[in-house]
Amino acid sequence: MMTDQLKAETNTSKTAQANTPVPIIKYPLNGTRHNLGRVFIEGECLQGATVEVLNYDDSRLGSAVVNGKTWYFSRNWDEGTKVVRARQSLAGVPSTSTEQRLFFVAPSVNAPRITNPKDGIRLSEGMIFIEGTCTAGTEAVELLNHDFSVLGKATIEPNGTTWRYGRVWDQGVKHVKVRQILDGKPSDPSGQIEFIVR
Repeated sequence: MMTDQLKAETNTSKTAQANTPVPIIKYPLNGTRHNLGRVFIEGECLQGATVEVLNYDDSRLGSAVVNGKTWYFSRNWDEGTKVVRARQSLAGVPSTSTEQRLFFVAPSVNAPRITNPKDGIRLSEGMIFIEGTCTAGTEAVELLNHDFSVLGKATIEPNGTTWRYGRVWDQGVKHVKVRQILDGKPSDPSGQIEFIVR
C-alpha cells in the first residue's frame, strides 16, 4: 500500500516531468540530404537546460552543446538514413523526446572538397585559410555556414581546379562547407568540417 508521502513524491515527479517541455529541433530540415561528413543538428531549449541527442529508439547519441536557449550537436555520419530525436532536462527532470527528425547522408558526385584545414583541428585566432578542390570550369566556389548562409566566395586558383578562402575568425567552434557554381547551377554542398579557433 502506498503511503501519503510516497504518493505526494510520485505526483510531484510526474507533474515536474509533464512541465518540462520538449526541446525544438530546427535543423536539419526533415527529409533533407547531406554529403558524407559532419551534419549539424541544432535547436532551441530552456535556459539552463541540458540537451541529449537520441537515436530513433531513444538510445543516447551524445550531449549537445548548449549556449543560452540554443543547442547544437555535430558529428560525422556514415552513409544511410538517419533518424534523431532530442530531450532536455531542467533541474534533473527530463522532458519527453521530440518527434523524429529524418535526414539522409550520401556521397555527392558533383560537390567540391575541402582539403585544408582538417576536420576537428584547433587553430589560433586570426587569419585562417580554407582550401580545396573543384571541378574544372567552375565559375565560383561559395563557403557556407552550417545553415547554408553564404560566408563568402573563394578565389579559384589559375589551374582552375583548386580554390582558397581567407578570413579572420574569432574564437569558437566553426562549421563550414562549400558548393561550386558550374554552368550557372549550384552543386550539392561538400561534406561539412568543424574546426576550433582558440
